Amino acid sequence: MDLPSAPSNAPGDMSNKSKLGEPSKARRESLKKHNEKAPIALQNLCPISKYYAAADIVLEQFKELLKNGDLDGAYIIGRRFALFSTVSLPGHDYYTSPNPDLVKLRLKNQKDAQWVTTGIERIVQVMDKQEIDKQNAELERIRKQKEEEEREKIEWELNMKQRLTAVELSTDSERFSAESDGDGKDLLSRLASLNALFPREVADKEEPIPSAPPHDFIEQNEKLPPLPPPIPLPLIDELESSALVTSTSAVDQLKSNGKTPMFEEPPSYSDLFLDVLRTSSVSNSTELRPSTASSIPSSIGKQPRISIRTIQQTCSQQLQSCIDTKQIEFIRLGTYQGRLASSSAKYDSTNGCAVISPLVVATHIYPQHVHKEQPTSKYGISNVAINEIIDRRAPPILNAVRTKLGLSKHALIIPSDVHDYLVDEHILPQDKFVGACGGDILDHGHLNELVEMMVNGHEASKKNKSAWKLKVGAALFFREHVVSIIKVPLANGECYFDLIDSLPSSRVGGMASRTRCKDKSSFESLLRWYASSKFSDSQCEFIDKNKWDDGMCDFDPRVFQSFVWTETQ
Repeated sequence: MDLPSAPSNAPGDMSNKSKLGEPSKARRESLKKHNEKAPIALQNLCPISKYYAAADIVLEQFKELLKNGDLDGAYIIGRRFALFSTVSLPGHDYYTSPNPDLVKLRLKNQKDAQWVTTGIERIVQVMDKQEIDKQNAELERIRKQKEEEEREKIEWELNMKQRLTAVELSTDSERFSAESDGDGKDLLSRLASLNALFPREVADKEEPIPSAPPHDFIEQNEKLPPLPPPIPLPLIDELESSALVTSTSAVDQLKSNGKTPMFEEPPSYSDLFLDVLRTSSVSNSTELRPSTASSIPSSIGKQPRISIRTIQQTCSQQLQSCIDTKQIEFIRLGTYQGRLASSSAKYDSTNGCAVISPLVVATHIYPQHVHKEQPTSKYGISNVAINEIIDRRAPPILNAVRTKLGLSKHALIIPSDVHDYLVDEHILPQDKFVGACGGDILDHGHLNELVEMMVNGHEASKKNKSAWKLKVGAALFFREHVVSIIKVPLANGECYFDLIDSLPSSRVGGMASRTRCKDKSSFESLLRWYASSKFSDSQCEFIDKNKWDDGMCDFDPRVFQSFVWTETQ
């Protein structure tokens, strides 16, 4: 698809005196002010292939806008695509993966980004020509207006002279008539005679001639002063040159040297690249231009919703209540991920949660790798075993998986890649896999699915009264972090639910933690508190402004996914 070529400058054209992009700078700055969207921060634990697919959707929108001649819309959507391709995607840990399929997607995206940036440059050229034509048309309009005003002024002066001459003739005639017949006419009669000499013209053909000024004023001012000149054509704002036009690099063009609001927070669904990735219509400061790109409303609307801040406060209160009643207990572990990074690169577990979590689950339900000398625990996997996983067992697996995938030293690994490796190595038996669940972690229905899987294990186990005896474990993936959840059956028929987090926690003195819930109700309270406490200020604002949308889940901070395993009966 080709953009229309920008016509060459004609003699006398204003663009001969302007830099490329200068004539349309005010127009583009207005578009960016009202429509610029911040590049989305990608989640490293979400497959990058999904983001490439989303980028392709926006590319098609850009082409459609060009096809329909909507330059303003194409300019904004093109910038969003290019920024996503040159800023957001390279930040994903899998961007440089040697995986052949990902390499193919990356090269295609880079080629598309080059085509779009070239298209944006040509859009600017066409915008320049359009703005110059508008300015020339305005100058021509002002010229004609001035000519018309000058003509009307000359006609007015001529009419005034004719009227004055007629007044003088009328005065002489009346004087002669008075002297000849001796009849003295009063003032009203004179005026009537005078008006009879100048009958009124039809109103809809010509405006009435203004009354003549005093005779002595006319004698002193034979020529009336000229009318004030019209307001001159406003010039384009003397703004700084747009980096999109003046820079030599396509990527530098798109970053705009930080002068445009490219990285404002928080985003909303219309900020997220669909628009990200469903695009809203492009608006102008003076008019709203309908866009051919689909616009799917995602804002909350008029129905009141509970603020995330209120949810956080409520969840914190419920957590504290469970702690006070000793239904929830925080247990301090002896290490945390990355603790040995400075002393031994071999045992560096930094960003290793995607490996640590399923290893904890596997050891809990299938403890074949636990050393015989380690103490056993009636509460499932022991704290000592968890410490060993973080410091000893996880690092070699992390190195092996990252090397296989061509990832950097501390890259986050997508959970499914880890699970494949653990299954291949017979560490995590496939026959013990229950299933996966996910969605909006703040939605009771979505989160309750995880709770029920933890309580019952397999779907068929719900009808089995001895289901409580089965050990169950889950890897919970949320906010670029993975934690372990295990069910610990007790001899009295009750169950504990432990959430094991390999990150250091201030609640347990800066070490990894094991949070024990002593019944299902406290477990639900812990999950709600854990979920609500992980959102940043910008994410809280985003959540308050946007309803959950399944089609946008990979771009929503509320999204979670969980993989569940259980021991066999």
